[in-house]
Amino acid sequence: MSQNFNRITIGEDATNRLKMLKANTGMTPNYLCRIGFCYSLNEPRPPNPEEYDNDGQTFNRYTLLGEHDALYMALLKERLIQENKDPEEDLYDEFVAHLNRGVIRVHGNVRDLT
Repeated sequence: MSQNFNRITIGEDATNRLKMLKANTGMTPNYLCRIGFCYSLNEPRPPNPEEYDNDGQTFNRYTLLGEHDALYMALLKERLIQENKDPEEDLYDEFVAHLNRGVIRVHGNVRDLT
């Protein structure tokens, strides 16, 4: 799928963990997803898109990424190029995989902000 997508659906596990993170931190899901995405990008191994379902929360892309959409997409495209993947063809699946993995990993490392 090309970069022309407006809706993003994450997995059920990530959605449940987002709810817990929101309850523990008071942060909104879109900010938590942004943090998770960056956290995932920092990991050396690529996520496997097939590990995640699409039975969870759906976000509007602009709500999720805000005015920094181009920055997040540029970071992902650079990562895809480094992994010898097609930045146009693989963009959506890899984006969703990074969101899922990132939220799940952040949940494992953050309990609360108090």
